Amino acid sequence: MPSPESPGFPVVLDLAGRRVLVVGGGEAATANCRLLAASGAEVHVLAPNPAPALARLAGVAVHHRVFVPADLDGADLCYVALENPAEARAVVAAARARGVLVNAVDRPALSNVATPAAPPMPRRQAAGGARPREGRATLVGAGPGDADLLTLAALRAIREADVILYDALVGPEARGFARRDATQINVGKRCGRHLMSQEAINRLIIAHVRAGARVVRLKGGDPFVFGRGGEEAEALRAAGLSIEVIPGVTAALAVAARLGIPLTHRSVSCSLHLLSAHSRDGALPEHDWSALAATGGTLAVYMGARTLPALAERLMAAGMAPSTPAVAMENATLPEERRIDGTLASIGARLLAASLTGPTLALIGEVVGLAAVEPEGLHDAA
Repeated sequence: MPSPESPGFPVVLDLAGRRVLVVGGGEAATANCRLLAASGAEVHVLAPNPAPALARLAGVAVHHRVFVPADLDGADLCYVALENPAEARAVVAAARARGVLVNAVDRPALSNVATPAAPPMPRRQAAGGARPREGRATLVGAGPGDADLLTLAALRAIREADVILYDALVGPEARGFARRDATQINVGKRCGRHLMSQEAINRLIIAHVRAGARVVRLKGGDPFVFGRGGEEAEALRAAGLSIEVIPGVTAALAVAARLGIPLTHRSVSCSLHLLSAHSRDGALPEHDWSALAATGGTLAVYMGARTLPALAERLMAAGMAPSTPAVAMENATLPEERRIDGTLASIGARLLAASLTGPTLALIGEVVGLAAVEPEGLHDAA
């Protein structure tokens, strides 16, 4: 094993199709097998009483017997995950005698190769009646789409997660920061197409946390801005479980930054209002239209690709000037983003004509007139 005086030289092993031997069948062996199987290695496990989870791993052959030195023939790497020190030393000696790289889990002095530590498997009851690891739930905002807008706290949570439940609007780049052995579950809801009801999602989060997993509920934008994070937080608290909430960049902030629009400005707008244009049944929610029309502030309208025409009509009927500047953006911060300019009187029709399918946010108010010159790559959809 490398020492501080001789730290060794890091290398990456291409294990695709190569034989790797894992001696031992407990939790440590299972965690390492999950990582090894993901590398494409031909993994063989030797254990008289292996954990049931090993049999469910694709690409892993489980042999219900003790190790014999001949098992090392043709192997390129050997993991030793045995609790008995004498048994572990015997396997290590056999591997070294055959020139096989060997990693003895939790025994660096016996190892001649170091690999990233595999996290423990979630579990209800630790072996020998020991206290099980306590699970936890974290609601994480993934931002508007560009993975560069993830916060450092969000990145940490994703990397530490055992289980990630993600929405349809969370792209593969953000999820790519997860450990290779993390379980990722798509629970997305988009444009009325639900893979799973909110109640079922709540139950799934609770079940994984109670099983001892570090669960990340990964949501587009911010969990507490039209992201149903409040419902999930209530369900977790009702179940007696604690939660952590990591905020994300919400769409209103991202669109404003992308277009160079100040959401507030001392001489133009002294208030910002975040509105949903999509109710539980898909219709336009009822707002205090007169109050919104009279604020003179900035309106950020979420989920209005279909209902913005009706929303604009309500605002004009309540007294807002039809000439009020407006802009909408589909797929903000992503390569396929589209910008639609207009006024309160025209923006709804222009959105419908553009046949938008991605998440869309509209900004309405005099600050829209302060937009920067159109950023490179943006184009008007209409």
